[in-house]
Amino acid sequence: MKKGVTKHELIKSLEATLKLTRVGVESLELLDRDTVVIHFEGGNEKSVNIACDSGIAIIRDISKSIEY
Repeated sequence: MKKGVTKHELIKSLEATLKLTRVGVESLELLDRDTVVIHFEGGNEKSVNIACDSGIAIIRDISKSIEY
């Protein structure tokens, strides 16, 4: 991840981007250093393990977890 950028900042930026699409993501929640919860419109949730991930790997893991 780029120096000075936190996981929280990256997750919030990705959340804003995903909300601009039609995939139905309501929000992303960083539960702890290793887990992001994807909250979908309609109330469904999905947990994603981001332990030891780089910034681009976090984006890939979350994107793969969204069913299109």
